[in-house]
Amino acid sequence: MLPAPLHFLSPRRQEYLTGLLDHYRPVAWGMSLLSEALKHAITKRPDKGFRVLTGEIDTLEAEADKVKRRIRNHLPVAWLMVVDKTLFLDYTRRQDNILDAVQEATTWLALSPLEVPAALADALTISVAEAAETVVLLHAALSATMDGILHGRGDRGAIKANIQAVRQQHLKVVKAKRGLIAAAYASDMDFGAVYRIIRFVEYVFRASHNAESCADILRAMLAR
Repeated sequence: MLPAPLHFLSPRRQEYLTGLLDHYRPVAWGMSLLSEALKHAITKRPDKGFRVLTGEIDTLEAEADKVKRRIRNHLPVAWLMVVDKTLFLDYTRRQDNILDAVQEATTWLALSPLEVPAALADALTISVAEAAETVVLLHAALSATMDGILHGRGDRGAIKANIQAVRQQHLKVVKAKRGLIAAAYASDMDFGAVYRIIRFVEYVFRASHNAESCADILRAMLAR
């Protein structure tokens, strides 16, 4: 971070840092649509509503990419940045990967009708909800970190607690993933259906994992 007397040398610092929140919004919205897409795939098969949802997710991904490019193309030189440039670029990539994982997850849902036992369908729904919560918690961590870096607001302990909450939530997703894979293999479904579920769960996990990685990067930004 720049010493306070040198902050005037970085007039665009708020623009690129607050841009992370601009980028977060379409990412979070796309993640929130995944549970609805799963519901369509299980209860209604991939229908018109499902296609509308996947189209909206694709639109959000394009919007997030546009914001990411705008942020990256208007960065000041590295020594004027109030956070490490490598960390900043890594954060934008990780946050963008959340929505990429959601896109891939919906691709596996769209291949064919998804016939799963009721208990497994419930477990899939819970797994997606747990991953979505990881992304929701990332917002509090990101907002608190930006306030701390830009304005010196907020208790560092509270900011770290927000970051830790993301990590703890991701652990729930890890456990859900392991249980789902075991349940899929133990079911009477054919191998093709089992493989599709495993691939879907893997991308749900990746969305949450990238949110956790974002939180880790925020912690590193705060430390510097």
